[in-house]
Amino acid sequence: MSCLLLQKQLPCEVFKIFSEYDHLVTFSSVHHAIRTEKLLENAGIRVAAIPTPREISVSCGQCLLFKSQDKLKVFEVIQQNDILWSKLFSRQAGGSYILLADFGDKG
Repeated sequence: MSCLLLQKQLPCEVFKIFSEYDHLVTFSSVHHAIRTEKLLENAGIRVAAIPTPREISVSCGQCLLFKSQDKLKVFEVIQQNDILWSKLFSRQAGGSYILLADFGDKG
């Protein structure tokens, strides 16, 4: 189920809760997404697990939202734990996404 469909089914107030979470990371599998969520929570980094919007990926059904200020900490945990992530996006106010990095990117 995509976020757009989810937004049509739930009150808008639910999505205002995560308005400050402006970065989204996708994964190669749901297993990696769930593992990352637990590792980040244990590290004290707040994240929100949501269904992956279909307009950005169809490979894994779950992604994580987090604040841009936590980006370095998020990817430090991901790297230290050999997590296979797919893509990193910036979530725009209008609901669109901008690709910032791909797992294969160097730098």
